[in-house]
Amino acid sequence: MAQYESQVTVCQPQLLDTTSTYYIHVLGAGYSLDPKLPATSQLESTTLTRLVEGIRIARQLPHYKLVTSAYSKYGLESQASVAKRAAIELGIPSQKIEMLTTPSNTAEEVEAFVKKFGTTKKVIVVSDALHLPRAVMLYKKAGISAIPAPSNFLIKQGPNDYNGLTFPSYQSLSLMNNYFREQLKYWKDSW
Repeated sequence: MAQYESQVTVCQPQLLDTTSTYYIHVLGAGYSLDPKLPATSQLESTTLTRLVEGIRIARQLPHYKLVTSAYSKYGLESQASVAKRAAIELGIPSQKIEMLTTPSNTAEEVEAFVKKFGTTKKVIVVSDALHLPRAVMLYKKAGISAIPAPSNFLIKQGPNDYNGLTFPSYQSLSLMNNYFREQLKYWKDSW
């Protein structure tokens, strides 16, 4: 898992061309419409972490558009809209945010991006480290060389983290399940 996640490095905006405009596409990952909560608390933790990474990058670039995406399968307010409200709560001006409100999966998110913005924009795609190779591959298939911006690393290797060999546990089985599911999705989407 660590080797797979290390395929993408953390995005460093200070190394990018600051005269260009970047479209920071934060991929969706779930939400709950609970009206008593702020938008940041309505986003699933995975979505919120992706959004925070997108905002971290945006704050270091003079020219950007933050793009939120994902639909509502029940015809309610879309995940893209809730993520936009959360970004505004976190200090991003509304005029700097675009939404893609119809996609239900990663391939549709890339397709909706291309349909709305074309293939000539500079794109930074934000998703989980495990998921990002597939998202970047889908962008490449669509004619865009997207810059990966990983978040939600499953394996962290700091001095206080233990990722050594242990007997099978629920956590290790869950990691392997996530890895194999992502590999199958990558294989399917690469066809």
